[in-house]
Amino acid sequence: MEYTGERFIPDNDGLEIEAEHVHRYKAISSCLKNMNVLDAGCGTGYGSLLMSQYAQNVTGIDISHESVQWCNEHYSAQENLQFIQASLDNLPFNDSEFDCLVIFEVIEHVDKDIQNRFLKEARRVLKPNGTLIISTPNKSVYTDKSGYHNPYHISEFYLDDFKSFLEQEFKIVKLYNQSLYLVSSITDEAMNERRVRIIKNSNIDADGKYMIALCSNENGAISPFDLGSVYKYDSSLSINMSSLYASSNQNVYSQEHKQSTALVTEENNKFSVNFDISKISEPSQFRFDPVENCFCLCNIEEVLTDGIVESVLPLNALKYYKKGFLFMNIDPQFEIKGNFEHATYLTLKGYFKIMTQVEISEIVDDIYKQMIAAVGDNGNNSING
Repeated sequence: MEYTGERFIPDNDGLEIEAEHVHRYKAISSCLKNMNVLDAGCGTGYGSLLMSQYAQNVTGIDISHESVQWCNEHYSAQENLQFIQASLDNLPFNDSEFDCLVIFEVIEHVDKDIQNRFLKEARRVLKPNGTLIISTPNKSVYTDKSGYHNPYHISEFYLDDFKSFLEQEFKIVKLYNQSLYLVSSITDEAMNERRVRIIKNSNIDADGKYMIALCSNENGAISPFDLGSVYKYDSSLSINMSSLYASSNQNVYSQEHKQSTALVTEENNKFSVNFDISKISEPSQFRFDPVENCFCLCNIEEVLTDGIVESVLPLNALKYYKKGFLFMNIDPQFEIKGNFEHATYLTLKGYFKIMTQVEISEIVDDIYKQMIAAVGDNGNNSING
């Protein structure tokens, strides 16, 4: 996919761009449980994928055929996620179809006529108690104060304009500011204190660079959403497709019952993935591949199932290193054995981290030093003997 800077592409953009884009999706995803969600202007689909880990179903739309094709190629294994080509002003969905409509950093890319038609369409496809979650740059900060005019933006909003625009179709509009600063965080050790006091330098703008709005036409509809949060972004976004293979015979795994799902790491690189195994005939063991074509640290810390687990073993790990098994190969695997004859689900929880080039270099250097030390010890023993 051509890189323009307007679509966030994981592993291609810098950490600051990631923080601006991903933070919004991270802030709302856990609030989407049991919801049917529309992601308008989905771009590379990373946000749709994040939301699909919580929502009942997510549909991503984009006017770009290239974007939709790219998303379908990369995320087709996620069963509750689909992508279709569509425009903002003519949403191909039934009335009252969605619980939530998400549109982040898109509305400024179209003219005022399309903006107004989209807003009517948004109200139409949302359920009466549905919620629109929309973000856009604050023109006074993003453009006026910076002196930068984004060539891809057609119609930007000031704060008052944005609120007036949304109130054309929605009675309830709650606004948030999003800003990206160099942040030093102080939290209690147990992370029990939920609220954080913000201390700003006096020369920092009171308004945020981006505006985010929660919109609805029913009281209480937006109450599940609490966007107030701080996003820690000292490592890149980790979204990977993991796979589960079943076997009824010892060590024979086929593609027939292969399942894939997104492995999304949360705080402290923790993950949880769930698989439906109810349609697999008398499986005796499973093979879990957390990622493909990446060196990683991974450990399965907990297995939840209505079957019986006898053992969980890494198949090709180099060693246990810090918080997980070290896989210095492109095909990390775990084998899970037990009695799953009448089991219906398998949930795996644990630790996962893609190894950076710096970490790989440190590990290789550490292994090299151990080898040199071992050779030296053997040499000394030979001389002493």
